[in-house]
Amino acid sequence: MKRTLCVLLALLVALSCAFAGGSGESTSAEAGQTVTAEMLSQHVGTPEAPVQVTYLYKDIDPIVDADICAVLEKEIEEGLAAQGDYIDLVFLSAPTGSYATVVPIAFRTGQINPDIIYFQGGDQAVADEGLLEDLTPYIESSTYVKQILDMEPHAKEQIANYPYLLWLEPPRIKVPVLRQDWFEAMSTSQALMADPTLENYLAFFRELKASGLCTWPITLDGATQSDGSILELDNMFNHAFGITSTITQDENGDWVYSVTTENEKAKLAFYAQLYSEGLLDNGYVTKTWETKEQSFYEGESAMVMATAGDTLNVYSTKMKETQGQDLVVLPPAKGESWAYKSVDVTKATRGIAINAYSEVKVAAWKVLEFMASPEGRVIDKLGLEGIHYNIENGKYVLTDQYSSWWARCWTTIDNLDMSNVDGQVLSDAALESLDMVQEYFADDINVILPEDLVPLKDAMDSLYREYATDIIRGVRPVDDFEKFVEQWNQAGGTKITEYLNSVFG
Repeated sequence: MKRTLCVLLALLVALSCAFAGGSGESTSAEAGQTVTAEMLSQHVGTPEAPVQVTYLYKDIDPIVDADICAVLEKEIEEGLAAQGDYIDLVFLSAPTGSYATVVPIAFRTGQINPDIIYFQGGDQAVADEGLLEDLTPYIESSTYVKQILDMEPHAKEQIANYPYLLWLEPPRIKVPVLRQDWFEAMSTSQALMADPTLENYLAFFRELKASGLCTWPITLDGATQSDGSILELDNMFNHAFGITSTITQDENGDWVYSVTTENEKAKLAFYAQLYSEGLLDNGYVTKTWETKEQSFYEGESAMVMATAGDTLNVYSTKMKETQGQDLVVLPPAKGESWAYKSVDVTKATRGIAINAYSEVKVAAWKVLEFMASPEGRVIDKLGLEGIHYNIENGKYVLTDQYSSWWARCWTTIDNLDMSNVDGQVLSDAALESLDMVQEYFADDINVILPEDLVPLKDAMDSLYREYATDIIRGVRPVDDFEKFVEQWNQAGGTKITEYLNSVFG
């Protein structure tokens, strides 16, 4: 099946290229052929015959975003031409439906066939079928991608472990934030910052509740938390309860998932306490990211969890617009350990891949390498000239429209010369969050499960969400955690533990 699908896809690639009338590139690898450093060092295309490279990305559509697409394509093409590479870049529309679900299926079946493709999940099965390019030789020959990876060690380890998906961004960690005026109004805030123990966090939450400023000290996006970690709160509390990795050793020395340990039980009991005291939004289970944010901006809730960097920057900008206040970033809780939730380095959870059956793989990489260069970072991070910034006296002067822009390749500010920018690319709070996720960073211990075990793990995660939600809301007593562990093992935990022990020894 796998071989048949790959052959069919290769034929589709050849037919689509012929039908489109696109020009090939003499220095590119043929479908399935490994690239060489020599190929990557040579220029591609000519002014008269540029190489067409197609690019599918979630947040840019050539129909909905026609004007943006046209300008981006032009600026990237001109930047590449200045270095001697002539490329005709074409953004593609994604199939209708949930991007994370439909794109991997459409790619595997040949419904879509981009040269560069962004995944937001579902890439593992695609890579297992040999449809994604191993990016190792490209990175080894690169200049700018390699520079950024050296500045982001977690991303460097992710691509080394899983060389099909490249994502250049800071550690993807959610950090707790609240508006500055409320933080400063609390008498417990300074003690919390000096020593963020569980006890000091409880005192801070209770004072926020008693102040009457908000209904809920903390609100969460509960409706869409579909992975093994049901609560965004894990980002700030996991380490305090000694939950330092996804997979850990139990008292018998066996490798197990940490959600089945006594540490997890203690953490859920703490969450249940927050819920029962009205410190945790009692409607969190049905909160979507939209209703969570609305609750935060309107002052119903004091705190949310925001992904460090760009996402937090959006929160900061909107809070300034709605309440005239910047945000304060809080540290993780301190206990048995002290860090934000550990970052999984087995693979990137989202990222950009190159089609293994593309006939223009070298040209496709040229695009990605250019976007990691200082010139490419300006295009990606600063937006469109005349709209999001103007050039004055050799500087990029950000306009009032800049806050509406987001990167269409990578979110990192690495390789962007901030000394040439007049204005805030990121707010003070967003910049502080990047410093804090580096200060309180920890690697995760995890493993990519073989395909036959994935359905078992999905069922186990569903069981965890059910029990965790019931325990937190007081529907079940905390002692029902033992029933959960028993059912977890019956649902596949015992079998997966055998596999984990074979991996970790």
